[in-house]
Amino acid sequence: MMFRLMLIRCLTLPLAITTTALLFHYTFTPYYRSQSETTVEVQPENLVSVNVVQVEELHRVKKETEDSQDLEAAIQLLKEQREAKALYEEVRVLCWVPVSPGLHNKTAVHVKATWGKRCNKLLFISTKDDASISAVDVGSEEGFKALWNKTRSALKYFYANFFNDYEWFLKADDNTYVVLENLRYMLRAYDTNDPVYFGHHYKSKGGYNSGGAGYVLGRETLRRFVEKALPNEAICTSRRYGEDFQLGRCLQAVGVAIVDTRDHLKQGRFFQQHVREILQNPNIHSHLVYYPVKKDGTPDSCCSDTVISFHQMSIADLYMLDYLIYKVRVFGYIQPLLLRVPLPPDLQGVPNRTLQKYFL
Repeated sequence: MMFRLMLIRCLTLPLAITTTALLFHYTFTPYYRSQSETTVEVQPENLVSVNVVQVEELHRVKKETEDSQDLEAAIQLLKEQREAKALYEEVRVLCWVPVSPGLHNKTAVHVKATWGKRCNKLLFISTKDDASISAVDVGSEEGFKALWNKTRSALKYFYANFFNDYEWFLKADDNTYVVLENLRYMLRAYDTNDPVYFGHHYKSKGGYNSGGAGYVLGRETLRRFVEKALPNEAICTSRRYGEDFQLGRCLQAVGVAIVDTRDHLKQGRFFQQHVREILQNPNIHSHLVYYPVKKDGTPDSCCSDTVISFHQMSIADLYMLDYLIYKVRVFGYIQPLLLRVPLPPDLQGVPNRTLQKYFL
């Protein structure tokens, strides 16, 4: 399915918590270890009567719950929720979205109300300050042809003001939807001090990550861009436009690797297209993408259970995905995930530090 509702929280949690507590109590409290004892001395002055039938029932419940796949899934979900909470603190993501002043109240407010609220920090890069949506003027021009200039100015702004506060810096458009929990899940395998960047890998123009699907830079990548690429007009020109492939050109010139963001099943996580388009026509943009979209006869084989982004989304789409991912519950169904995220199929570009940590 497209939307593996890994965040189903309440289906079996009460049973799991209650059962676990009871099992712990009845298993490790000495008063209930023997089925043959009907009277157990707790204190010299207090006697507790235990019916043999009740003890047998407890043993039956214990055996059933130990064999229960539902209980296993519930415990796994509890672990995932704990890990997701920890990752919010450990894998801190600054999200930035370029907008024009005229779109502050038309699109930016809806990004802020949906996926943007799950960023550790959300900024809209504009040509006008607007505290109501955390929009900042970084001194760039406006318009599509000025987007490369705005990107350069934005990255310099982050380097000067937030370099030590966040591990990762995500750029997305105001018509992109991003699942932040899945992004952190993927990024947990990597070190922000390695020169890497992530996104939807296009093979044209020397290779770059598409801007619409969103791309992610770590600290070292941001440092190299500002300190090494920007001052060198020969490798990072300011005179052209096309922010995503210009950024890719600059980063490759200073030794930054594009890392495979597919999951271990070769299913994509970042998409330049609307979810509807990629499901209906997996071959769309096939002449551009570095890794072919996986097709095995089922419509959703294209896309990972831990998908991260889709582009070309309407305002209604942003709210629809928010509802389907975070609100809808499927009765009786929990899809567990591996807590240790598998590495991608193509290990070229994966830093040695990540490989060593993974294979130890």
